[in-house]
Amino acid sequence: MRSPTRRGFLGLGAGLALAATLSGCVGTGTAATRATDSSVVIGLSAAVNTLDPMNTTSVGSDLSVLSSVYSSLVTRRPDLTIGPDAATSWDRVEPDRWRFRLNEKAAFADGTPLDADVVVWNVERLTDQDNGLRMTSNFASLLRAEKVDDHTVDLVTDGPDADLLGALSFLYLLSPDWTEDHDPATATMGSGPYEITDYAAGGNVELRARDDYWGTAPDIDRVTYRITPSEAARVSGLLSGELDVVAGLDPQDLERLRTDRALEVQQSDTTRMAFIKLNTLKGPMKDVRVRRAVNYAVDKESIATSLLGGTVAPSPGQLLTSDYAGYSDDTSGYPYDPEKAEELLAEAGYGSGNPLRVELTVPSGQYVAGDLIAQAVTQQLSEVGVRARINSVPFTVYMQKYLVDQDMSDMQYITQAWPTLAAGGLYNLFVSDSPYAYWKDAEFTDAVTRARTETDQDERDALYADAAERARAQAPVLFLFPQPGIAASSDGLDWQARPDDWVRPAEMSWKGND
Repeated sequence: MRSPTRRGFLGLGAGLALAATLSGCVGTGTAATRATDSSVVIGLSAAVNTLDPMNTTSVGSDLSVLSSVYSSLVTRRPDLTIGPDAATSWDRVEPDRWRFRLNEKAAFADGTPLDADVVVWNVERLTDQDNGLRMTSNFASLLRAEKVDDHTVDLVTDGPDADLLGALSFLYLLSPDWTEDHDPATATMGSGPYEITDYAAGGNVELRARDDYWGTAPDIDRVTYRITPSEAARVSGLLSGELDVVAGLDPQDLERLRTDRALEVQQSDTTRMAFIKLNTLKGPMKDVRVRRAVNYAVDKESIATSLLGGTVAPSPGQLLTSDYAGYSDDTSGYPYDPEKAEELLAEAGYGSGNPLRVELTVPSGQYVAGDLIAQAVTQQLSEVGVRARINSVPFTVYMQKYLVDQDMSDMQYITQAWPTLAAGGLYNLFVSDSPYAYWKDAEFTDAVTRARTETDQDERDALYADAAERARAQAPVLFLFPQPGIAASSDGLDWQARPDDWVRPAEMSWKGND
């Protein structure tokens, strides 16, 4: 029988009594059986989009997998502090220059050293705008890397950048020689603790621990990331023992999962904010009155209570959670005020004779209760005369239209977080030249850009507060609430769910195999 407590465990409130009607059988003791070997099966809600770690920012799928295959200079530990990876130490030697000393043992799977030349080449690849990499816009201040010696490298920024170190925790390094002959979008050869042994686009991913890994060997030898888009199937897989780990679960499934003694359920706050992004570049959402109207039209409190079990509170008009450095306490959320919503819509020219018609795109099964939240939002919008049609699509299709085709619908359900836990990192997704933004606002962009290089902390916080208030006033999103952090795992597995969504098998071990 599992212990009632574990390190970092947060007790689950008795108020979460929402019934689940999912199919599935009770726990079968699979955890105890599986603990005799060293494999683990992790359920993912979405398929991996690409194997190129510089061309994705999807933490829950792509980067969680690729962080096991590649090394970065530094890593973010489970407690969210920064620690060493390929670099053993680092210092800011000048306001705009960071120096990193590399682990002399660090090497790729083919034996190629991970040295200063590798870092220089990767920074050149990242900063070359012609490569069109999605990570590039998140390193706007990074100018170049300079080799000091074989195992020392400097990163030079355009002015001071307090967020750079955190951002480097998810800049994964490729082998230059290998990349010349291979497509990193479809193949891998990394320097991390695991190697991919089986992968097909849209399908499961198989990993195996490297025998020759230069760092600390993981306890888990074999990993399967099983693509399981349906929440019902993920829960059923946990209950049957087919899945060992699932993060990002729906609060409505808590009671069902907690009754199974073969499972351990964890709940924590997350760093991920849920909202409905509004396409301000075309269509009705170009009008700020319409954007404000949809914010007034939706009762976030009732949705959080009915669909998320009261595990989260509505956002105070913020793009960030309070975990981020630079978070402002000065903004206030849009209260539920359907009459105000109708007034604003009328001012914008919409009413019974000319109803506002919009499309709301949702990636099916990707986000916690996302499909149900979208339905609740459209129902409440209908009460103020807005006719919203839900377009539910697979996550790969969603990302293709959103980022590659730059063809987002009027409204789009999304959750976003940023591994640096700095306001500038997440705000960078909303600056005018970001492919993620669908919003061009000079005042917001100027505040974020100036804050990035501001060395005085009070001035920096003031600039971020200005950015937060500008975003609240201009409403490029329908503000909702933080995404609840609920995860479950086989009771025999020693694993602490992270508040930043990363799921890393190197942080797991089977009890009794230590």
